[in-house]
Amino acid sequence: MSGFTANDHSSPAGHQDPDTGRYNPAVTTIELMRNEAELAYQEIFTAVDGVTEAQAWAVLPQGGPDYLHTDGSIQGIVLHVAGCKKMYGSIAFRETEVRWRNVAEQMERFEPSWPAALTYLRESQDYWMSTWSHLTPASLLEEVPHFRGALWPAWKIIRIMIHHDSYHAGQIAVLRYALSESTTKPPRAADDIRNCCAELASW
Repeated sequence: MSGFTANDHSSPAGHQDPDTGRYNPAVTTIELMRNEAELAYQEIFTAVDGVTEAQAWAVLPQGGPDYLHTDGSIQGIVLHVAGCKKMYGSIAFRETEVRWRNVAEQMERFEPSWPAALTYLRESQDYWMSTWSHLTPASLLEEVPHFRGALWPAWKIIRIMIHHDSYHAGQIAVLRYALSESTTKPPRAADDIRNCCAELASW
């Protein structure tokens, strides 16, 4: 998508502009991104389907430093995904109405419940999709803030989050077949957020 422009009429697969009679692939790009975002999210839920709480808490032997500030459990990964949905949407498209400390507070209300973690993931997906539901073809090219302070085009923020879901869905799919169940509660994701995000401007 690096060569994408809002006025590119080269694709015959777009929607026809009623005023010019020409095709506008930017409209199709938005629709495609929405469809891809929903499909990638469904990959997460396919991956966790049937996972028990005891399995969600389990971790493989640790052979190195922490991974993405989680303990490497399925539950930790699910909450990492959910938290990123909240924060990418909030910072890029809602003027940081939700902050990292809010996400930490939300998580600590229900951790370590696995059913509650799945509910939170669903709520986070709904929030994420709502934050960019207003976008127009031209606004896909507008720069919006990333949580580390850089400015990215809106389409790149969305594309990163689509990839993020698919990436972690594959990770979970492998873990669920490699892990045994555990009765040990995992470290709190809320604590990880406090340890790793307290210095960010969006804290």
